[in-house]
Amino acid sequence: MALYHGIISDEELKKYEGEFISWRRDFHENPDLSGQEQRTAARVSELLTEFGVDHQVILDGTSVVGIIKGGKPGPTIGLRADMDALPIKECTGLPYASKNEGVMHACGHDIHTTVLLGVAKVLSRKTHLLSGNVKLFFQPNEERDGGAKRMIAAGVLENPHVDYVLGMHIDAFNPAGTLGIKYGIMYAANDTLDITVHGKGAHGAHPEHGIDSIAIAAEIITNLQMIVSRLTTPLTSVVCTIGTIEGGSVLNQIADRTRFTGIMRTLNEENREKVKTAIKNIAEKTAEMYGATVDVIIKSGYDVLVNDDEVTALMEKSCREALGEGNVYVEEFPEISSEDFSYFTLERPGCFMHLGCGSHDPESVNELHNAYFRPDEDCILAGVKAQINNVLTLMERGLPQEKN
Repeated sequence: MALYHGIISDEELKKYEGEFISWRRDFHENPDLSGQEQRTAARVSELLTEFGVDHQVILDGTSVVGIIKGGKPGPTIGLRADMDALPIKECTGLPYASKNEGVMHACGHDIHTTVLLGVAKVLSRKTHLLSGNVKLFFQPNEERDGGAKRMIAAGVLENPHVDYVLGMHIDAFNPAGTLGIKYGIMYAANDTLDITVHGKGAHGAHPEHGIDSIAIAAEIITNLQMIVSRLTTPLTSVVCTIGTIEGGSVLNQIADRTRFTGIMRTLNEENREKVKTAIKNIAEKTAEMYGATVDVIIKSGYDVLVNDDEVTALMEKSCREALGEGNVYVEEFPEISSEDFSYFTLERPGCFMHLGCGSHDPESVNELHNAYFRPDEDCILAGVKAQINNVLTLMERGLPQEKN
């Protein structure tokens, strides 16, 4: 009978599992797009009220912040769960499949929300045993515009001051009941590209009278890949992906304008700035060579997510205690995708983890952002166990070292 710092046993936690799954299925059936999480936030608020947890609904009703105050002094730990779904038409055929046409929890944020609610329910009944506080961040807009940044700007890391931040994301490539820990850099930064080439229109039979914006855009796109292969070190990853291109209106015309958009991903700030400069130079010099002009807009996205090594070491030990020694693995390489939890780790020492949710069911699809995605719901209880033990471990540690 495992005990989490003497607060709750596996047997007691197991009794909640059916309730956790029912919450998750409700969220799955009623997904909200980024920036439209009012229904999800209202349901979260309803459940927190039921648990007796003080909370506020903020950011136009799309976000919830709650506080569980411990009976003894200690650090305040912030736990984050994102709540938004994706604009994907669900094709699973499940009885609790999305009722919102063209919207689906294909990235598992319904599970993230459920895990955090599970932690809230359990710990709200054990406040007299807690040495510190737990702040609950139910966050909007992770998939699109960085709801984490908006929550921080709204003051969620203060009153009381948050000392540590923890979060997790499901991992479809590892089975339910497992958990991945990554030291240092875990997710890449991303920045979006919007480049427009201005040439000169002409008849397609007389290209010498025009400046072909499509051909020039194609050469710029090809040259951009030299950044990855030749202008940055192979010891750190850089990705430059062009996702859309649009130019011309008729097939026998030299197009005077071509626009293409994409994204770049980098793993450190030095490379990030170097790549931005290289993109601008390559686009401008290539266009100039052929007599064209170019507009280059690079919009900063999420920052690199870096886990605090000391906190991560504690979380590795804590998760092994909660889930079993063989169910926790240390990840060697960072993800080249991005996560706006990076805004939290820029502000406070913290750790982001991967919660295994892969299923052995041959009919399941273990692929995020897929219309047939079906995570194994056993991961919910594993996530609750891990986060409860993580909170208690940090409370036992006390305030971050620099504050002692």
